[in-house]
Amino acid sequence: MNWGFASYETRFRWVAAIWAVILTGWCFADTNWKVRVVGALLWVIITVVLSLRFAWWRPRSEREVPIFLLLGRRSDAGSAADCLSLADLEVLIRNLLAAGYRFQTVTEAIVAPARKSVAMTFDGGARETLGSLLPLFQRHNVKATLFVTKAGEHEASSLKPLEIQELVRSGLIEVGGTVDPLPPDAPQEAWQEAIAHNRHWIAGVVGQLPRVFAYPQGAQPEALQGAVRAAGYTEAMSVGRQLRPVKDAPFDIHRRLIPGNCKPWQAYLLATRGRFSALSTPKM
Repeated sequence: MNWGFASYETRFRWVAAIWAVILTGWCFADTNWKVRVVGALLWVIITVVLSLRFAWWRPRSEREVPIFLLLGRRSDAGSAADCLSLADLEVLIRNLLAAGYRFQTVTEAIVAPARKSVAMTFDGGARETLGSLLPLFQRHNVKATLFVTKAGEHEASSLKPLEIQELVRSGLIEVGGTVDPLPPDAPQEAWQEAIAHNRHWIAGVVGQLPRVFAYPQGAQPEALQGAVRAAGYTEAMSVGRQLRPVKDAPFDIHRRLIPGNCKPWQAYLLATRGRFSALSTPKM
């Protein structure tokens, strides 16, 4: 057991141990018994409230089931309000590494998952991936999966084909497919055409067909699974908190959304526990 200060869990153990020593010392202090009882009750109440808020006692997710995270989601207006800041993302990565988690691409986590595997995913293909995220990944030697559309051909804020190729050449970024949402009344054939077209466009850019698809924001996985299968994908990712073996639902793999209003410790708990406390759960 690691009793250093490398991860949140070990820090919590130290705080809990010190807190117990203080409480024990107070209970045996040479003061009036009523004062000691009141003080002990206050200590217990504070301990319960802090436990409910931070909830480090919650068991971590199964180590044999990969953890898929969704980070960096952007609104239609391109606002970064829903994105975890770069500094907070780096803190999250450092704490996951300190706790023994291993970062893999989505395909690696599906085909040969490591024990305590984490796969970070980013949707949309914003150009900041090249300028900000790639140096961060290189600094910590961690991998991620980027789901892209072909928007870079006509949008300055999206990755261009040559930039996507540069990310893939780094050896740290896997590219998967996604599409912009279609109108609610769009037929299945329109979805299938858009999904298949995007898949072949990616193959032309990176030299191979992607195997994993990410459902666009607001789309229902149940309604699009047929179109995704017909386009040739073998797995597809939605958003949810339920961890389960990929083979149980290959076209509805849940990713845990890490919202932008998270503090670093909240992001860590969402990543490793899925949920923690009603008192501290950020709006999602």
